[in-house]
Amino acid sequence: MAIQKLKQFNHSRAVVLLLGAILIAVISFAIGMGVGLHKAKFSYRWGENYERNFIGPPPPGPMGSFRDFEGRGFRNGHGVAGEIVSVTDNNILIKDREGKENTVAVTDKTIIKKFREDLKIGDLKQGDQIVVVGSPGDNGAIDADIIRVFAQ
Repeated sequence: MAIQKLKQFNHSRAVVLLLGAILIAVISFAIGMGVGLHKAKFSYRWGENYERNFIGPPPPGPMGSFRDFEGRGFRNGHGVAGEIVSVTDNNILIKDREGKENTVAVTDKTIIKKFREDLKIGDLKQGDQIVVVGSPGDNGAIDADIIRVFAQ
């Protein structure tokens, strides 16, 4: 009889330990999910406020829209659109719609397209309307990845 009670006690003890381990695993999972959701909310809100994080709060105006950035020297470091002022061997000078001049560096890896046609930098001329997508270079120029030429 004592042996039977001891076996029953060991089975009960094993069940309690198993349930405890499952409970600890569920609590750990819930804590991990909570931390992950908190990090996701932070990242999402940070992305929504990207410009505010880097250049400060928007100036007063209707809903703080992007047109209120005019005159603050806000530049898009990832591209520019405008009219070609001059073309050299591997640089293009562009005047954007606000009259600011931007330098674009062109490499062998730069893709230049007009519709589906592939172009070279020598095919570009003064007065062409283009859009440049790239990344900011160390020298203040935009290192072009893609240049699209608009029909005139």
